[in-house]
Amino acid sequence: MSDINALYSEVKPDIYALTDALFELSETFLRKRGNFLPHGAVLTEHGEVKLIAAAPDSGSDLTNSTEILPVLHDGLRIEAKNIPLKAIGVAENVTITREGQRATMAIKVLVEHKRGLTVAIYLPFEKKLLKGYVFGDAFSAAANPEVRAWGQSAA
Repeated sequence: MSDINALYSEVKPDIYALTDALFELSETFLRKRGNFLPHGAVLTEHGEVKLIAAAPDSGSDLTNSTEILPVLHDGLRIEAKNIPLKAIGVAENVTITREGQRATMAIKVLVEHKRGLTVAIYLPFEKKLLKGYVFGDAFSAAANPEVRAWGQSAA
């Protein structure tokens, strides 16, 4: 466990670079549209964050998260093959239930680092009638990779 903690400490700036960009964009989508489709970001070897989106293969403007997520994952894997990257991230609108608490909506950002660490960061939120969206405190959890851009099996 100390190896994972040490690795996390080393790559924390990379994780924050992606999560900051993805949380900011996701919050904007929520405030403007009330929801969002999965979207991603990559962190280049030079420290540049590039946002990534996916479109349905069907040619239709109508889509959903179930259709977009695998397309986004494929696009991120292609990016990782073509450009030297440090990390990738995927943002989704999810429902979570923490132990002993009620279910709540959250922005989930899954970050997969080239060095083998995968972490999910959750930002709970709720929509208040007069106050708009109110965001809670973010928390993280070790996670299994979903994109597997570098062939990782688990963190």
